[in-house]
Amino acid sequence: MPEPLKLKDIKLRMQAYGIRPKKQFGQNILADFNLLKAIVADAEIDEGDCVLEIGTGAGSLTGYLCDAAGLVVSVEVDTGMFEMARDILTGVDNLVQVKVDALSQQGRGLNDELVGSLLAYMQSGELPLLDADFVHSHLPGKAPRCGRLKMVANLPYSVATSILIAALESGLPFERMLVMVQHDVAEKLAAEPGGKHWGLPSLLLWCFADATIKRKVAAKVFWPKPKVESALLEIVPKGVRPLFVSEEGSDPLTEYHKLRRLAHVMFQHRRKAASNALALALGQDNARTSAWIKDAGGDPAARPEQLHPEMLYRLAANTEVETLVRKAMSLHEDQLAEKAEKRARRAEWKRRVYGEEE
Repeated sequence: MPEPLKLKDIKLRMQAYGIRPKKQFGQNILADFNLLKAIVADAEIDEGDCVLEIGTGAGSLTGYLCDAAGLVVSVEVDTGMFEMARDILTGVDNLVQVKVDALSQQGRGLNDELVGSLLAYMQSGELPLLDADFVHSHLPGKAPRCGRLKMVANLPYSVATSILIAALESGLPFERMLVMVQHDVAEKLAAEPGGKHWGLPSLLLWCFADATIKRKVAAKVFWPKPKVESALLEIVPKGVRPLFVSEEGSDPLTEYHKLRRLAHVMFQHRRKAASNALALALGQDNARTSAWIKDAGGDPAARPEQLHPEMLYRLAANTEVETLVRKAMSLHEDQLAEKAEKRARRAEWKRRVYGEEE
């Protein structure tokens, strides 16, 4: 790989390209060479690995990943960063750079083209992304064949949790993920059921994987320096938990999404007793929701985050509860769509009147 750039050189490059790290994209450049090498070592990467990196940034981690892996697919949404990293990484011959938002337009899953291309690659060795006009390939020919898929990234902090949950839900056969996130986010994602930091993110991750904080990382190794400490989080996917495989043979992901929808509406009122939280979310009386929770083996007086996932799964499988949860989710989505439409109208009005974006 090209000689890695020191932070002062990265700053000069960014100045030449007329760009700065953008807060909206959660961009914090990691330029500590020892830490970058440690991340690659912790991920146990070798030539048999295809590595997905989300957030190319200045390409510092990307270069070290290319040194170790058989193939690196690096995703960056910011045009300036994409172009700068493309030029910095000239000479690398096992890298595919993708300029696209890693999340879908609705933000509820990974980008469909990215997922479809990586699934095709893991199955056949062909990488359809190479034909896309938003991709820059550093490959001299076709993609080298790799048998394992890993995610290693200094994730954009603003969307780190969304990306990780979307990646686990995508069906991509990740063997391991090793990602840099905010320390408090890492604590939530690595929490065990009933623990201090347990909540909706931990529940959704628990359904697919085990997570461990590998090391705490000081803010001083980033530029711009974030206001919080970070952590390197290891996630080992297990596939959906056995509890989602019913005797009737229903699709485990269908059962998982029932739990996901229930948890989404209940955890909006997480400081209330579970029966009250469910009553508020579904528009039902407390006596009825208490009965449902008791039938599922839970304590109506416990808070939502104190209920074990297996109990929540049984509650989500209740046909009456599931129907009401779907209605509540539909109403919530309609309200969000209405708010988004109002924001769009206001932005258009400001653009026409003042010639500026909101």
